[in-house]
Amino acid sequence: MHRQGGLFHWPRMTWVLVAFFVAVVGFGAMQLSTEVHAIEGDIVQQVLQQGKPTIAEFGSDTCATCQQMAKVLQQLEQDYGTQLAIAHVNIVKQPEYTTNYRIMLMPTQVFYDANGTETGRHMGALTQQEILDALGIKAGKS
Repeated sequence: MHRQGGLFHWPRMTWVLVAFFVAVVGFGAMQLSTEVHAIEGDIVQQVLQQGKPTIAEFGSDTCATCQQMAKVLQQLEQDYGTQLAIAHVNIVKQPEYTTNYRIMLMPTQVFYDANGTETGRHMGALTQQEILDALGIKAGKS
């Protein structure tokens, strides 16, 4: 067999380069939306109004780790409900929260102090003690 040219088959390579260039230019022209819009009835903002250290849990009913966290948070609410607040957000049913709160994975927990200032984030499961530590609450029933 006779091969023409060197390493590359230029007509094919030209089309690959053109396609790559179009993709890069097209992607660069896309406007990446970082604009945050207020969510009507934002549950996180409502819970923060209580003026307590708060954990906002972003997850869903179908996520196994989220179901595990729901049990931890339910017990936490029973044991420490007077000292902390919990906001539960189902991001499958309310996807607008993922943009406003920069949620990449579920479950994600966002921690706030009593003034409503974000103090930390975590992705995945946490124990009750880890949550108390993140909120600055001493262990021992309320």
